Amino acid sequence: MMLQILAHTPKWVFGLLLFLIVLGIQQSKDRKVRKYLILPLPIGMALLSYLGVQSSFGLAWLPVGLWFLALVLIAYSVAKYFPVKKVQFNADLASFIIPGSWIPLVLMMAIFFTKYFVGVLNALQPTIVSDPTFIVVCSIIYGSFSGLFVARAFSMWRAIDSVAAK
Repeated sequence: MMLQILAHTPKWVFGLLLFLIVLGIQQSKDRKVRKYLILPLPIGMALLSYLGVQSSFGLAWLPVGLWFLALVLIAYSVAKYFPVKKVQFNADLASFIIPGSWIPLVLMMAIFFTKYFVGVLNALQPTIVSDPTFIVVCSIIYGSFSGLFVARAFSMWRAIDSVAAK
């Protein structure tokens, strides 16, 4: 059955998986990142998870609202209470110096495989995907994963404030 699922998976999905793995491995290394280049990854991952909600459950207010609520609550809570540590901002270069972390790769894979799992379920068992409990849980999961990405960006952005305060 697994081979059938993989055989019916569009080729671009494997390309996206490879791209996300390479991007995640890059995130595992210490790096210098221009100020505004910390934004595309959380925006892209939030968009990917939003598209997961929208493509699976439509533009109904409940899944989209729960996705957004989870994103905001997780982003705020994690950025406030569990900020990324050891991020530095070099004002002269307008760049962040970010320690490597495997967390972005884990989060990217979590979003990717959640979206893949829901897509497979939608093809094999569409009644499960239309169950209100499933919709609520998946929407919150998607929003939470996105919120973690946004929280990382917010907490990194705070490094600018610490430089400005000196």
